[in-house]
Amino acid sequence: KERNMRERSIQLELNITFKTPFIVGSGFGIAGLVDSTTVKGNDNIIYLPASSLKGKIRSEFKKNMEALNIPVCNSIIHSKTEICKFSDIKDACVVCRIFGSEYYQSSLVFEDGVIDVKTKEILSEIVKDKVIPACQSSVRPGIKINRQLKTAEEGALFTLEEVNPAITLTTPIYGSCYITDDEYSYFKGTIETITHIGGNKAGGMGRCSITLREVQ
Repeated sequence: KERNMRERSIQLELNITFKTPFIVGSGFGIAGLVDSTTVKGNDNIIYLPASSLKGKIRSEFKKNMEALNIPVCNSIIHSKTEICKFSDIKDACVVCRIFGSEYYQSSLVFEDGVIDVKTKEILSEIVKDKVIPACQSSVRPGIKINRQLKTAEEGALFTLEEVNPAITLTTPIYGSCYITDDEYSYFKGTIETITHIGGNKAGGMGRCSITLREVQ
């Protein structure tokens, strides 16, 4: 294990630009209109939940660590299926040190991805009282395919609310974390190489690019 680990103060600003429509399901539908809506705030404006972003970054970061042969817990690749339970967090794997686990609190805070203030002010009046505002989302029809027969299943038509592309969401990541210089570089690199967020990736949804900057 590298011994240049130190407690580092981290403050990043992410800009997430979507190139194709994206879906982050709310778990609710609207009877007679759409089977699954995307998440929105109380102001009816879409956002990217912090939990979805954190989960995506964590999943990709863990894959990258395994590819670099860096042991992380719950890893079949390294036969390290146990979970880190050390009394000193500095002894935990890098995934647990950054993202936390059932035994450790997350070292970094992830916030919701939101539209910039000026755009939000404009949208707030347009989307008010509209069920599916055309300026930010639309309804996408779909059909369930029988994987064995390779045909559409009867009565399996469904609809999803998708967020229109060419939208940029901004979110900060901040906190203090025990991390090596290399691990920090891998963490930032993972974020910048994420290409999809949200559901229905196989259908071409959620393609995006992420840029980040370190806030002093």
